Amino acid sequence: MTRKPLSRHPPRKYAVGKGRPPKETQFKPGQSGNPKGRPKGIKNAATMAKAALNRKVVVTINGAKRKMTVQDVSYRRLADKAMTGDQKTFNYLLTLDNNFDSAKNTTTTETVTAEQDLEIIADFFRRHQQRAGTK
Repeated sequence: MTRKPLSRHPPRKYAVGKGRPPKETQFKPGQSGNPKGRPKGIKNAATMAKAALNRKVVVTINGAKRKMTVQDVSYRRLADKAMTGDQKTFNYLLTLDNNFDSAKNTTTTETVTAEQDLEIIADFFRRHQQRAGTK
């Protein structure tokens, strides 16, 4: 004979427990748990910085007007300042160049063919069978 545990609370239509709060305290459909939280569509700092750098502006170069991004203009001005003899700017420009070159060199262009895949799989099974046989 099994006994039912005595409960101090009236019986509920569903189990209340971890991750299942009582129905009357749950959020109603369309109600937010954080009504004063971040509004939808607000951009973070990285997104706003990227948008600012990619913004097109009209620049006059050698008497001709051209449209360039803010990022392009900034690098061009950095290079112009380095050419005037500013050693700090020149060193910074070289550092940027070295960082980009090292990033290009670290990418691998090696591709694995289907035959190499099959060799790797066959080798795995050979080693796996050898271990299973020794146990």
